Amino acid sequence: MRETNARLAIGFVVIFFYLLIGAIVFVRIEAPAEQILFDEYKIMRYEWEAKLFSAGFSADQVDQLFANIRFAAENGVWQEANVTSDNNWTFGSAFFFAGALLTTVGYGHASPHTSHGKLFAIVYCVVGIPMTLALLSALAQRLRYPSAWLRKQLNVHLGSMFHAIHLQWIHLLVVCLLLFIFAFLIPSLIFVSIEPDWTFIDAIYFCFISLSTIGLGDYQPGDDPKMAFRGFYKFFVTVYLILGLSCMMLFLATLYDIPQCNLTKFFVTKSGLPEDDDPDDDDNIAQRPPAEFRPIPMQNGGPKYTRYNGDDFTSPQINGSTNHLPFSATNGYYQ
Repeated sequence: MRETNARLAIGFVVIFFYLLIGAIVFVRIEAPAEQILFDEYKIMRYEWEAKLFSAGFSADQVDQLFANIRFAAENGVWQEANVTSDNNWTFGSAFFFAGALLTTVGYGHASPHTSHGKLFAIVYCVVGIPMTLALLSALAQRLRYPSAWLRKQLNVHLGSMFHAIHLQWIHLLVVCLLLFIFAFLIPSLIFVSIEPDWTFIDAIYFCFISLSTIGLGDYQPGDDPKMAFRGFYKFFVTVYLILGLSCMMLFLATLYDIPQCNLTKFFVTKSGLPEDDDPDDDDNIAQRPPAEFRPIPMQNGGPKYTRYNGDDFTSPQINGSTNHLPFSATNGYYQ
């Protein structure tokens, strides 16, 4: 218990310092750009205050005018010349909003302002989020079938050249490459071709912020009121979020299959012990099942996969006998 508590304390300290590093870097990068925007706003406001004062407006009226404009813009209502922002609560926009709720992305660009809408959002999420997570888990489980096939092919073709742990890293690298192509690269190219004001970096940023469920809301697809078929566009973006989150769950499952990457076990398991094997837990000792020996399934009298050339290992003797086991071990790499 003391060892795991110490590890948890170390984890908190590491996260705290990581937060400090992030805060320092963001301040250094973003603060100068924000100051430029403040200076430009001050100049613009000074010019308009001079014009409005000359037209007979008081200082309080000018402040109220700017406050009203800010309130409308923050709620997604604005107008430029003959172009007015579209209603946030059209069917397409509402469908996208519901998808952002159930996937827990929560962009924050649109939100209910009525009491009835807020209460419905709570009840809707309480029921819908568990169902959505179950669906995402089922989709991720289906995606593990081709991932397992890929791992098997790596074992068959590269098992004689690499250790099993190295094959796991290669498998993770291939999965990451495929997910980057299909969940980030191709969708980003599509977003750049549709969204007129997005750069490729903006599109990649939107995909990552969305699929990591951060959902800052600074970029949202389909904001242009002049865009044709906005409702269908937002519908397909919602489908992309669901499929993309399933891919992210596949990535996490593949990552945690590598023992060195599963930090959860590091924080909750003592050194040299399995996850559920705590000698200080009397109940655990009483409930521990007796040792069980099971035969290793063989195919044609040989190992299932090709033996790594550097893993020469002599089979152990049984009860002092000179007879060895009828197979050669491969340093624990039978799967």
